[in-house]
Amino acid sequence: MYTTNDKTITSIETITAFDVVTGDYLFTLDELQNATISQTQEKTDITGKQGRKLNSLKRNKAVTISGNNGMVSSGLLELQTGGKFESTVTPVMWTDYVTVTGGKGTTEYKAVGTAGNEITNLYLHNTDGTQGKAFTQGLEAGPGKFTYDPGTKELAFDEEDVPDGAEVVVYYNRQIKASVLTNMSDTYSGKAKLYIDAFCEDKCGNVFRMQFYIPKADFNGEFDLEMGDNQTVHAFEAESLAGAGCGTHNSSGMLWTYTVFGANDEDYTE
Repeated sequence: MYTTNDKTITSIETITAFDVVTGDYLFTLDELQNATISQTQEKTDITGKQGRKLNSLKRNKAVTISGNNGMVSSGLLELQTGGKFESTVTPVMWTDYVTVTGGKGTTEYKAVGTAGNEITNLYLHNTDGTQGKAFTQGLEAGPGKFTYDPGTKELAFDEEDVPDGAEVVVYYNRQIKASVLTNMSDTYSGKAKLYIDAFCEDKCGNVFRMQFYIPKADFNGEFDLEMGDNQTVHAFEAESLAGAGCGTHNSSGMLWTYTVFGANDEDYTE
């Protein structure tokens, strides 16, 4: 249903991104806390005698799309860093707290590394939670020394050096298969075409769908991932670029389109 009445945006639904060149699907932000479309425009006044304004020159429209997603988006991270997630075998740092009995203890997982140096760091764990005496891996257990067998995951200590019931904290690399994104210093943020979908209502309470289409959005490589007591928020910002010139719409020179249609409209046929 065609309408140009004023609208109130009642909810932001999704932002969906596609590759600018191939049109391939990239990602969907479906836990949006907020989103903003900001437009600026340069204006230069033409003045006459005593600074009277005679006219103005308007140029350089600019549109910025920004917002916050309530979950960390893998696809958005790829676009912001210029990297790609890969499924690969990789080491990860692990921490174990091991109770030593009879000069023996066992790591939860297999430590990996060069032979005889699989354990990165090992310390006595004090009762107040601090780290105590440091130990180094060797060929034989002795004062300040321990051995490690990757096959059995067993640690061995000098029983006089580490008494029964003592706890040690062990730092080591274990090998897993995981999804890994590498943020390289010489790769940069990318571009995408965006569809921003929302619901809106007119003054009479009629519900409509609203869609902004941005044919070429250049994503900012500067972003924050907040971690701590508060909820993690994935922030983003992108600038709309004119001259996309390809895709569903005739988008040359277009910064965005704004489409409003009935929430339950049928397909249009001739």
